[in-house]
Amino acid sequence: MRGQLKRFDAGFLVVLLICGVALWPFIGRTSLPQGTDAELHVFRLAELSRLVLDGSFYPRWAPNFYYGFGYPIFNYYAPLTYYLALPMTWLFDPVFGVKAMFIVGLIGAALGMYGFVRDNWGRPGGYVAAAIFVYAPYLQYIDPHARGVMPETFSFAVFALTLWAFDRFRRSGSAASWLAITFGLAATVLTHNLMAMVFGGLLFGWFAWQIVTWQTASELRRQFGRYGLLAFVLGVGLAAFFWLPLGLERDAVNLSTLVGEGSHYDFRNHFLTVRDLLEPSRRLDWGASEPLYNYNLGVVQWVLGGVGVVLWFGRKVRHWQHTAFFVSALAVLIFLMLPVSNIVWQAVPLLPFLQFPWRLLGAAAAMLAVLSGVATDALLTHSWLADRVKLWVAPVFVGATLLVALPLSQVRPWQPFGGTEPVDGLNIELTGRWLGTTSTADFVPSTVEVVPREEPHVLAGYFWNDGVIDHLNIFTIPEEASVESEIVSLLHTRFTVDTPVPFALRLYIFAFPGWEVLIDGEPVDYELGTPEGFIVVPVDAGRHIVDVRFGTTLPRQAGWIVAGLSLLALLWAGWRLQKSKVGREDSAETYPQSVPFERGIAWRNVGLVAVLTISLVVVLEPLDLLHANSTGFTVAGAQQDLAVNFGDQIALIGVDMPTGPVEPGDTLDLTLYWKAMQPLADNYRVFVHVLRPDDNVTAQSDKLNPGDFPTERWSADEYVRDRHRLTIPQTIPPGDYRLIVGLWQPETGRLPVSTDQTDYYQLRTITID
Repeated sequence: MRGQLKRFDAGFLVVLLICGVALWPFIGRTSLPQGTDAELHVFRLAELSRLVLDGSFYPRWAPNFYYGFGYPIFNYYAPLTYYLALPMTWLFDPVFGVKAMFIVGLIGAALGMYGFVRDNWGRPGGYVAAAIFVYAPYLQYIDPHARGVMPETFSFAVFALTLWAFDRFRRSGSAASWLAITFGLAATVLTHNLMAMVFGGLLFGWFAWQIVTWQTASELRRQFGRYGLLAFVLGVGLAAFFWLPLGLERDAVNLSTLVGEGSHYDFRNHFLTVRDLLEPSRRLDWGASEPLYNYNLGVVQWVLGGVGVVLWFGRKVRHWQHTAFFVSALAVLIFLMLPVSNIVWQAVPLLPFLQFPWRLLGAAAAMLAVLSGVATDALLTHSWLADRVKLWVAPVFVGATLLVALPLSQVRPWQPFGGTEPVDGLNIELTGRWLGTTSTADFVPSTVEVVPREEPHVLAGYFWNDGVIDHLNIFTIPEEASVESEIVSLLHTRFTVDTPVPFALRLYIFAFPGWEVLIDGEPVDYELGTPEGFIVVPVDAGRHIVDVRFGTTLPRQAGWIVAGLSLLALLWAGWRLQKSKVGREDSAETYPQSVPFERGIAWRNVGLVAVLTISLVVVLEPLDLLHANSTGFTVAGAQQDLAVNFGDQIALIGVDMPTGPVEPGDTLDLTLYWKAMQPLADNYRVFVHVLRPDDNVTAQSDKLNPGDFPTERWSADEYVRDRHRLTIPQTIPPGDYRLIVGLWQPETGRLPVSTDQTDYYQLRTITID
């Protein structure tokens, strides 16, 4: 124990302190945000917890989702983070479980990045790399707070820790490092479906790069190549219980909503520009329903990473060939986020499933973090700086990173989350916010031709029958027949049928591979009730026991077999590697020193980070100095303030729009700022039209919901940002045109503008010469 303590690197404690500002929103606030994916993860975790406690250790069906018809979400969505969150869920609640995974993900990302950079470029570079990574805007704010994507946030930790393990195996050949690699690769697959492609590709690229650039032929190199490749095979094999059914049963659900030209998930709509990548982050406005933020790399991130690239080009860095991989990977990732890469996205089959090119910001942040660590090491080891100045290089870099990141730590306080029981999820589904914890019915069974509405008989079980759900369609039972239901488990219902005539037992349960029907203990084939895709069981006359339960399928069995065989092969290969004399177990414990006074650098890091963190918690946050807070009918930062009253329902309180000349073929981008004047009972639609002199429309932008946010869910305390884009026709004749905006509803028509006695508001006149 004493030897282990001596070998422990106190730098990890410094990194934990560095993470404090990023973790503060989760630690200093109760609850979690509603209206982001975090809410979906909470309800998935709650459903999984109920199923596991009910005896279904790895369920693939969520029986309480989608109005109680069931949903195969667990067959298609990567499961690891939910299972890791179960202990915290049982100790506290699902909200705490999800929050814990966000915290662990951010800490793991920082520790893994520190360990990897420390081992190659020294402790000071490791401190800087950890700060650059965890405070990249995508990791610090966009993914965990604006989007609330718990598994994707956790995937950054899995990547960094697996890269670190891979590097330690490269240098030591130890069995422990190899096992960590293999389990890390399995975790990559099991954490997030889409990021598995990104991070799996980066890890394989790094592995291949090491093989190609290895300086000398040696037994350690051959062992690294053989066992590294085996780690990929076995890591993927360990996760086969998930990906094999996902692949073989992909046609059992409707995946068309995940991609598609013209849809929200069309990658063509989400490219970034170079300006987007380089611009600084915005201050958050707590008065907005969705505070505006930038999809960017982070200023300190690209500046320090850019310094690393420049020093690499000048061959002023340690491990030049190793650094070359991260320079190349960064270039590829940035290219894929720009519109010029459109042809690549169309040509590579799986790439469109990433949906958002800006999703690569997280991977780019990892590359920038390494290059920032490289730059720090180069400045300390190859510069003319005096020693007293070198003491402050890494602390200043870390401090600057945290200082610039402080505004993004000012997440708006969250309202109490509320309950997580099935009835709570059902209430949200009835509002139309989501169905089955997905916003676009991503995994509705493909046998569903017409998506059904809720069934009052099923709802009654949630609201008035103590949670006992009866999926029986009682309206199709013959009058002379009787059917009694018994809930054996959440995935098994038994019906006792007594009927003098044959009939079809219709159930409000979506048909899906895995559902089994037994009549009097004998398996029978069920029929499909169209167009809703419900299970229908033909029952003969007489008394029968009908069991309907969710079982398994051949692809799922095959997945478990492959995973089991992979585990056995892993144990055998690990034993063989342990017996190998190649490499030294302790060689991975040595790492370069940039300067002989690293302890002084560490203490300066601690001091600066402590000052910034305490200032945030004690002074800056209580005084609301780091964020905007638009109140009343004003918008901080709006180009033009307005006060347009639409029927005493909604006010147009601001607009951003081009004011200069407009030419044929131009694109007009404008942003409208709306605010509810009272609680709204109806959903209003918005139109933005360019009218010809004869009042006919020549260009338009119409939306079902202003700001893509149904008005009946608007809060009277927050404004809604509503973006529009209109294209002026190339053939538009000269003349004066009016740019107007309005709100309407199919039942009642347009809302009147109170001040003008019109049903629209004119934003400006456009003159075409």
